[in-house]
Amino acid sequence: MSLPAIDEARMIEFLSGLLNTPSPTGLAEAGIRYAQDAFAALPGAELRLTRKGGLLVRFPGESSAAPCALTGHVDTLGAMVKQIKPNGRLMLTQLGGYAWNTIEGEGCRVFTAEGKSIRGSILLMAASTHVYGKKLSDTPRTEETMEVRLDERVFTAADTEALGIRVGDYVAFDPRVEVTNGFV
Repeated sequence: MSLPAIDEARMIEFLSGLLNTPSPTGLAEAGIRYAQDAFAALPGAELRLTRKGGLLVRFPGESSAAPCALTGHVDTLGAMVKQIKPNGRLMLTQLGGYAWNTIEGEGCRVFTAEGKSIRGSILLMAASTHVYGKKLSDTPRTEETMEVRLDERVFTAADTEALGIRVGDYVAFDPRVEVTNGFV
C-alpha cells in the first residue's frame, strides 16, 4: 500500500488554526472541537468523543492484520488565576511544566467562567529597569514575582472582580504562530 500524498498547505493551515486556538490544560474543549471539525471533513474518518472529552478518530484500513495507532494532545501550557492582588493584578499558578522566565513579557487571555476573554501581559512585578534598577535582573522569576497586568483600567481587586475574573479562571498564552519556509 502506498502512502497518500500530503497536502502541505492544508496541513499548515490546520496546524496554524489549531495552534491559534486557546486550549490550556483543563480548558481544551475548543482545541478538541477544532480537531473534530477538521477530521470530520476527511473521507472515511469515524469520530467519537470519550466520556472525559477526548477525541478518538478511526480510519479503517485495507486490512486489520497490522493496526496502527497515533496519539496526540491539543492542550497547551497555560496558567490559572491563583489570586487577585489588592492592586487588581493577577497571581498565577502553572498548568503544565515550564520555567517562569519563558513566559515573561508574553501576552495572554484570561477566560472567565461567564465566557469572557480579557487580555493582559505577564510581567515581573518590578519590570521597569529605570524604576527598579538592578532589581529587574536580580529578581528570580517565580509564581510570587510574576503577575498578569490586565489591559483594562483596574486599580483594585474589586475592579478586577467587576470584570468577572475569579480565582480558578484559565489563562492562555499568546501562541505567536509563525510559518516560514514551510516550518511552523
